[in-house]
Amino acid sequence: MAALLKFPGRDAPIAERVTDPFLAMPLAAREEAQRRLSIIRPALTRVSQQGVSIRAAAAWLAASFADGEPSARTLARWLTQYQTGGIVALAPAYKGRPRKARGWEARAMHLFAQPQRPNYATVALWLRQEGFQEASEHLVRRYLKSLPSDASDTSRKRVGAHYYQQNIKPHVVRDSSVLPVGFVYEGDGHTCDVYVAHPATGRAYRPELTVWVDVRSHRVVGWWLSESESAETTLFSLSHALIGHDHTPSFVHCDVGSGFKARLMTDEASGFLRRFDIAPIFALPGNAKGKGLIEGFFHWFEERCGKRFSTFCGHCRTDDALRHLRQRVEKGVVKLPSLVDYAQAVKDYFEFYNGNPQRGLDDLSPNDLWQTLERVPLEVPSVAVVRPRETRKVVRWSLALHGRTYRADELAQFEGREVLVEYSLHDDSLVWVFDEKGRFIAEAQLNEKMPWLSDSRIQDGLERRAAGQRKRLQVKLDEVDARSRKPISAASMLDALDAPAAAPRAIEMPDASSPIPALPMPAPAVSLQIVRPLDQAAHAATVAACEAAPAPMETQSQRFARCLQLSARRDAGLPLAEADAAWLAIYETTPDYTAARMVFEDFGSLSGVPNHNEGNP
Repeated sequence: MAALLKFPGRDAPIAERVTDPFLAMPLAAREEAQRRLSIIRPALTRVSQQGVSIRAAAAWLAASFADGEPSARTLARWLTQYQTGGIVALAPAYKGRPRKARGWEARAMHLFAQPQRPNYATVALWLRQEGFQEASEHLVRRYLKSLPSDASDTSRKRVGAHYYQQNIKPHVVRDSSVLPVGFVYEGDGHTCDVYVAHPATGRAYRPELTVWVDVRSHRVVGWWLSESESAETTLFSLSHALIGHDHTPSFVHCDVGSGFKARLMTDEASGFLRRFDIAPIFALPGNAKGKGLIEGFFHWFEERCGKRFSTFCGHCRTDDALRHLRQRVEKGVVKLPSLVDYAQAVKDYFEFYNGNPQRGLDDLSPNDLWQTLERVPLEVPSVAVVRPRETRKVVRWSLALHGRTYRADELAQFEGREVLVEYSLHDDSLVWVFDEKGRFIAEAQLNEKMPWLSDSRIQDGLERRAAGQRKRLQVKLDEVDARSRKPISAASMLDALDAPAAAPRAIEMPDASSPIPALPMPAPAVSLQIVRPLDQAAHAATVAACEAAPAPMETQSQRFARCLQLSARRDAGLPLAEADAAWLAIYETTPDYTAARMVFEDFGSLSGVPNHNEGNP
């Protein structure tokens, strides 16, 4: 965009201001000069064409006036002035009575140009208190009003730097017609000016609306209602925009709020944009003009949609019907709209907005321009999954979420406590569990599924598909389920690498019927380059160590306890068996060990693992 719009530099030369002296005079002076020129015009013709002197021409012209006015002497003076200075010289020379300097003018300007915005009478009073007894109110008012506006009423110091920047100082108007449709999305969060009933408590609250608008067509492409602006609501609304239209923009234009820059620059959120090669453009802090499209959209949204509700609480409301709102709601005086009703009204307004012609679009509607979209489809729509979080209490090593039960052995350490549960909107086969500080605990598998289906889950919709469609997807679903249940063992992987390239053999998978130890949430996929071991003897020892590793029945706590025992012997200088040493070296590099180490360091013996580092090994 920067290449499309060119702006003059700070050191660019400023063109000199050319002012016509005649136009710079007051209107009354210009009219008088034109009147005098119309009177002396016949005499000017006589002087220029017949060579008559100015005095003779003035006498001739004065004789033609019956009343003798203006006199010949006055006409001669006008003729002389016109020949020397043109029509400007014919204007009255009287400039009015010169103003008398009183000594308090500079002080009055300083007192008036303050952010407290004192009025004229206050400034006059302060001047008299400082010893300027002649500073009457009418003199101070007349003087301050005679100053240029940028030195009095609209001076930067009086109105404030922010107001001056946003409402008085000129700004660059950007031309969005040079952009293709769907090239830039502009988004922002807005606290709605309508009180609705909270779906959980029933009390009044103002929901947060996050909207994304296409800059070229002005079409609303994605939106989300939530309790407050956050990175999650930003990703929810943007994910809705991407999946709903199967189109990837090149840029997203947003502010530096907590829901946009703070998390968009981290791995969690910026990685979401990086998957689709979307570049973020951040507006300057405090510069509402930078996102004028979305700011103006929210203004008309409240004007045409928010004001339909009796609980509208915008600044333009004139009554006090919403005072003591909580008590009025409890007494039934004020009835709050439900969140479902408000969300439906928002959806209806967006549909009206997208289909309504706009003057800024040459009387076309956003939907009309959106038809010219050159779609850039998503490679894998499921990559746009955004996982929300909810708080749940651990009961019997299990979690209840949306009519489903999830279980993991690691939850035994959090029995009776509240944890954070992160779930996918696209797959309900497992959830990710975190403690109160956001640290990962385990992946909890689906243990029991209720017979009814949730409308908000894509998996429920897949179950209603035709049998033929389910057959075509069954092969891929089986592979996904197998990967999520059990990872490939290190011994099987090394064994497969050692096999001849001409006759590759299948990697042995663990028995699916055996208990599956819970593992941490898999890290993002990275590109790995595996090199075949050169030392065959060391390779054989590593394979033997992997085969001698603990059985799958061993839990995470037991594996970590064994690691502590072996590491304590190693630190004490005691010899370790070759298989134990190889197993310890591999285990200390796994995410399983990292997660267990974090829990052990924070909780000690409360984590259920005895501290074998204390005392003798």
